[in-house]
Amino acid sequence: MANISQYLQEGLSIDYTPSSAVYAGNILNLGAVSAFTPTDIAASALGKVAVRGVIRGPHTATPGSVGDNVWWDADGTPVGGTNDGAFTTNAAAGDWWVGTLVKACATTDATCDIALNKENPQLPPWPNRAHVTTAVDLAWVAADHNGKVIHVTATGKKVTLPTGVGGMEAIIVNDGADGTVAVLVALDGTETCEGNLAIGSGETATNTALTAKRGDYLHLVCETAASLWRCQAMRGIWAVA
Repeated sequence: MANISQYLQEGLSIDYTPSSAVYAGNILNLGAVSAFTPTDIAASALGKVAVRGVIRGPHTATPGSVGDNVWWDADGTPVGGTNDGAFTTNAAAGDWWVGTLVKACATTDATCDIALNKENPQLPPWPNRAHVTTAVDLAWVAADHNGKVIHVTATGKKVTLPTGVGGMEAIIVNDGADGTVAVLVALDGTETCEGNLAIGSGETATNTALTAKRGDYLHLVCETAASLWRCQAMRGIWAVA
């Protein structure tokens, strides 16, 4: 991979020995963290890679605000470039999580500035989960969606959970622009939810478009009893009716 990124602000570095040569300006997936190569490192040679600091790299045409999560999309097309990989704010398109934006970027910006491995506590990246995008109503299926992060991009769309089984985990995220997308979450009609958000039998939780912010979410886990879900965490205003 060619030199594609710049190191803008230094941070913590760690030792790293690549199995094959890596060039300066590359982003690496080390499993637990993302890393940036400030200099070339030869195959099987000990070098140093950055796991903190701020980098600037090619950006797909995905907008973002300060604090938004950023992923590396290995086959992404950067603004004004070719299909050689780029950073994206679209989790479902990304191959792994890199960090968060330190300044806003527009769809026309060729580059974006990212704080490596920096989490925004208000916008969990869920880095080790699969991410799915939907613009239609979604009947949540355990075999397909359990433990995955569902990003809803179109307004008025509903995610309906099935009859719960202990251990099921549903994460639903509003991925629309601020103030534009309403997301609805419903149980199967007989079950209830407790915890950070109470949802009664037959009720629907709605993240209303007027007050919604990109990244608002519900994180629900089914208790051992199949009739009870628990809201582990949430962000945003969710009306229940």
